[in-house]
Amino acid sequence: MKRLKWLAVVAAFTLVAAACGDDDDADATTTVATTAVTTTAATTAAPPATEAPHAEEERHLEAPVAAIAVDGDASDWAGIEGLDMTLEPIEGESVEEKSASVWAAHDGEYMYVLMTVEDDYDWSAEDPHLSGSPSVMWAIEAAAGPHMGTEAEDGEGPSLGMVDIWHWELECGIGEDQGGAVSDIDEAKPGNDPGCNFDDEFATDPEERYDDGDSEGPAGTGAENSLLGVFTHTNPTAGADGTWTFEMRRPLQTGDSQDVQFAVGATALMAVAYWDADNTEAGWDDAEHVQSSNQGWIEVTLAS
Repeated sequence: MKRLKWLAVVAAFTLVAAACGDDDDADATTTVATTAVTTTAATTAAPPATEAPHAEEERHLEAPVAAIAVDGDASDWAGIEGLDMTLEPIEGESVEEKSASVWAAHDGEYMYVLMTVEDDYDWSAEDPHLSGSPSVMWAIEAAAGPHMGTEAEDGEGPSLGMVDIWHWELECGIGEDQGGAVSDIDEAKPGNDPGCNFDDEFATDPEERYDDGDSEGPAGTGAENSLLGVFTHTNPTAGADGTWTFEMRRPLQTGDSQDVQFAVGATALMAVAYWDADNTEAGWDDAEHVQSSNQGWIEVTLAS
C-alpha cells in the first residue's frame, strides 16, 4: 500500500456524455506549435505554443483522432487544442504554483496525453524525489471527486468513487521509453513498472493509493500496466529554467476494473499534478505538490 496525502492528481473516466461536439470558443485554446523539434539526450522537444489559451473555468478538452508517436517530440501535436492552467497547492500547503498545459488525443486504439510544466531541470538517477514528477488521474466511477475521489480539497472528506492514477517518478533518463509497456523485468508486479517507475495505480480512499493488483488493496478483476511514456526538457542542465514535456499513452480498453476504460464519443474526467524536486533539500514530499483539482475536473471528450 502506498500512503499519500496526494489529494489532487486523480481524474476519472466516466461515460458522462456521449459527445463529439465542437468547441465554440475558438479563441480560448492552446495550439501546439507546428515547428518540428528533434529529441536527444541533450536537446529535447519544444513545448506547444500557448496562443489564446482556454479560460480555466471551461475545463474542457476535445481529444481528436490523431497519429501520435510517444517520443517526447511535441511536433506531431501541431494543431491540436490544449488547456493552459495554473497548478496550485492543496489546502494548507505553501509550495510554489506552476504554469502547465495539457492535451489529449486518441487513434481508436490508444489514449494519448501530453503535459507540459514550466519548471527548472532537476533529475537524479539515485533518488526520484530529486527529480520532477507528474501524475494524471482519471475518474473510474462517475461520482468520484477531483481530490483523490473526494470533493474536499484537504482530502479529509469521504471517497465518492474509485480513481485511476498514472503516477510517474522519473527513475529512467530523458528521452527513454518508460512504463509497463516496455518493462522487461520478469518479476514485475501487476501495475508496477520496476524499471522506470511509471506505475498504473488506483485509489478508493483519499489518503491511500495502490499499484493495480496490489494484494493489500481492494480486490479487482484485473491488474496490468500498459502505460508508455517519454519525458524531455527544453534545457536539460541541472537547475536550468525551461519546460518539462511528459508524453504518455495507454490502450483505450484494458479489461482491468482498476483502470479507466475509454470509449470513443464519450467524456472522461481528468486531473493532473506535479511534484517539484526543489520543495525541500531532500526533494519533493508526497503531500507537497501542485495540481489542477482546485478548479474541478477537466472534461475530455474522445472525438469520433
